[in-house]
Amino acid sequence: MIILRATLAAILGTLITLGLYLAWFFAITHHDHPWDGETFGFMVLTAFVAAICGLIGGYIGALSAPLTPRGAADAMAALIAIAAVFADRHTPGQHHWAQLIALFVAAPAAYAAGRLRKPLPRPA
Repeated sequence: MIILRATLAAILGTLITLGLYLAWFFAITHHDHPWDGETFGFMVLTAFVAAICGLIGGYIGALSAPLTPRGAADAMAALIAIAAVFADRHTPGQHHWAQLIALFVAAPAAYAAGRLRKPLPRPA
């Protein structure tokens, strides 16, 4: 049951992180094509937002797995990285800055947020 809960927590944290990150593009900034070229300032702002999204998703994922928050953090970072690499490899001929920000900012932020939470003692 502990492994199932950690797995579901990792999936929840990943969905929250990527959902907030994608909402940033489509709902908040109204970019129809976030893979097009952008200004450097917008990329930096997006990296900051990605870090916040990663921290929120990582923290919620770690809270959802109180006995194994660090394992959930490892899985969240891996799932976000897999999603970013998958999106990067399946969009040939386009700018890849949004996927790279997810890979190098959101995934480590989710990892850090989950790893900072200490696990609760296991019940005897």
